[in-house]
Amino acid sequence: MNYKDMFMEKFNNKIEKHLELSEIADMLKEYKEYYNVYRRLLLIHMVANGESIVKASKNINISRKTGERWVKQYNEKGVDGLFSNYSNCGRKSYLNNQQLKELKEIITGNEEKYNLKDVQNLIKEKYGITYSEKQVWVITRQKLNLNYGKPFIKYNTRPENPEEDLKKN
Repeated sequence: MNYKDMFMEKFNNKIEKHLELSEIADMLKEYKEYYNVYRRLLLIHMVANGESIVKASKNINISRKTGERWVKQYNEKGVDGLFSNYSNCGRKSYLNNQQLKELKEIITGNEEKYNLKDVQNLIKEKYGITYSEKQVWVITRQKLNLNYGKPFIKYNTRPENPEEDLKKN
């Protein structure tokens, strides 16, 4: 063992007592199916039992820096620091919530039937934002919770009572 590892072992054994060892063990059982949280809890449990972060990180097959970051997050925020924070993922929408509400009112409040191309043109004319057809699909289907189908022609030769004709045959 070199000097750096000896120094890191003494430095890394400091962990805050947010939970008792038995409580951490119970949480390990509870979060067994959640891989990321389970690994972080396992590292905290090992370090709380007196294992160094260097050795605990090697056992879990993560880098020392990652182990130190997990311990730091646990020390600062408690158990909540072990859960991933995905609040800042992805690009922000060009349309704000008010504009999305207006768009939904225009589409649903009008008797005119809109397809994706029409909605795409409407967004470009009204808000000056150019979206791809795929993104317009995401906006209409997922954000606005609307269901649009491609318009089709009604057949004139359709019988008056199709259910009764079907039952006869």
